[in-house]
Amino acid sequence: MNVQTLRARLNDSRMFDWSFNSSATTENGMKISMQGKSVEDSIFLFEKLSGYLYANNIPFKVATAKRFELDSEQGRKAMTIYCVDGFDFAQLCEDVYGLTMDYKGWQDIKIPTSYSHYAGGLFVRNDRDANGVYIPAN
Repeated sequence: MNVQTLRARLNDSRMFDWSFNSSATTENGMKISMQGKSVEDSIFLFEKLSGYLYANNIPFKVATAKRFELDSEQGRKAMTIYCVDGFDFAQLCEDVYGLTMDYKGWQDIKIPTSYSHYAGGLFVRNDRDANGVYIPAN
């Protein structure tokens, strides 16, 4: 998909995200949130990561302009990547980080609730154990 088409779809959407699904299951609950401030951040991340994510059958979604209009931490999720069941989550994080080391859109954004800063623009859920089982807050 070319950048002009992607930009048009992300700017002219009634939905918060544009999902890119796969046949893989993601019941483990593990996911990466890539923080950002604009559709241009979503486009940057899509260009950097879509080839890798498609090649590994990993579902993801990118934020539209409507999401960035939200006045909450939900309005800063430029891309969400879902870890496929059986895929090594640590390896997924390393691969994504390696492809986005030059991404700057996440800077100056507060760490989202229930996430930990992994590296660069990657934030990972911290409300799951190593098997993806939900850990209730104390």
